[in-house]
Amino acid sequence: MYLDQSLSYAPQQSLNISAKLIESIKILQCSAEELERSITREQLDNPAFEVDESEQCLRCGTPLNGATCPNCDPLPADAATGESLSDLADWDEYREQRSLDLAVPSEDEDYDPLSFVRAGDTLPEHLLVQLGAILPWEDQTIAEYLVGSLDSHGYIATEIAEAAEALKVEEERVARVLTALQSLDPPGIGARNLRECLLIQLRVWADRGTPYPLAERLVADYLGELGEHHFLEIGREVGVTSTQVKRAWRFIKANLNPFPAHAFEGAMAPGVDDGCGTDEAVRIKPDVVIRRADAGFEAEVIEERRFHFAVHPTYAALSRQSTARGMNESDREHVRQYASRARFFIDCVRQRWETLRRISEALVELQHDFLDKGVRALRPLTRSELADRVGLHESTVSRATANKYVLLPEGRTIPFDDFFDSSLATKDTLRELIEREDPKRPLSDEDLAALLTERGLSVARRTVAKYRESLRILPSRFRI
Repeated sequence: MYLDQSLSYAPQQSLNISAKLIESIKILQCSAEELERSITREQLDNPAFEVDESEQCLRCGTPLNGATCPNCDPLPADAATGESLSDLADWDEYREQRSLDLAVPSEDEDYDPLSFVRAGDTLPEHLLVQLGAILPWEDQTIAEYLVGSLDSHGYIATEIAEAAEALKVEEERVARVLTALQSLDPPGIGARNLRECLLIQLRVWADRGTPYPLAERLVADYLGELGEHHFLEIGREVGVTSTQVKRAWRFIKANLNPFPAHAFEGAMAPGVDDGCGTDEAVRIKPDVVIRRADAGFEAEVIEERRFHFAVHPTYAALSRQSTARGMNESDREHVRQYASRARFFIDCVRQRWETLRRISEALVELQHDFLDKGVRALRPLTRSELADRVGLHESTVSRATANKYVLLPEGRTIPFDDFFDSSLATKDTLRELIEREDPKRPLSDEDLAALLTERGLSVARRTVAKYRESLRILPSRFRI
């Protein structure tokens, strides 16, 4: 056997991902908040990168009129004619006159310029202001720590011992501050669990002169059994009738809030799901706005109107010159590097906007009936179909729509995922059937599946149970 080694050349193709493609993919899959942070970081790190941010409503993208969104904030009606001040000149005149009216204090009150500042306290700020008035200054650090440990529902997410160890203070001081926190508005804030939250609210009812001892007893000792509707068994142990137990359960359900933080949000923005037109910060910023137009619907990428990018004129001019007086090789390399980096970042963001626009325009066309008639008209659609329609890869469509939201013409903000969720129509029908059921004879999952089948929506009982749970609707035996 003879072995020999030799070198030979053969053509071979391989896929190499460029740095620009990697960066553009990262920017494409960023949420609105993440992109905003990336722009801020690039502006701080790159002297050649310039960004001009226009003043506009972060929810609908409409240019602001002063500090007001003409689209989201309802325009007041003229007192004499009752007509809305829709004309921009009328609106400016109204705001100017309103400012003059507010600037004149009444005879019974002192002039306070701070009263004209638009208040927009968040829940932590609201709580810390109250705590600052009732606690000594040395406990303010503990108060800030506990308020910062509240979760989105208003429950404390730390133990007293853990907080005391982190702050290097006695547990008694932490417990005292926590008690002060739990005494604040909204009732139930700072509770460590559901039972404590409900008991705090019942104590508030008692302080107001309307105590309910049976409800307090049931919450303290039989909360789990009460949730499972074991009214007869609870009544036997407590020594009351099942009717009295059921009456107390209805009082708890109607008057107590298991999510105290939500009560503060509702007070700040009654009847408003998002922060548009309210004093609260916008919690969900849509990436795309879909509006009604004369020819149907049109889609607009909010970021494209909000941000205007450019390369600094000095860096742009110097980078075009092969040689420049007074510049050594290190300076020329600095200019080329940062100017190239700025153009690179701008191209990636603009590519993101172009991709979002193409996808949104295709969705407007494919889901026209959904936009016009509602969720019942949502047609089955996959990301693969949309990708074929716009000439993109399916993974690109998935990245472009992930963690991004759309503002519909009716004012609702929904995730892009809803355009591809064919179960929404079935869930909406299911919710309607449950809302119309006889409260004394609630429909079981099997009954609901049969009714859905009659309406042309063939769904198994297990699927009905899954959809019902996603809608946060209790089973039939708990809806009595």
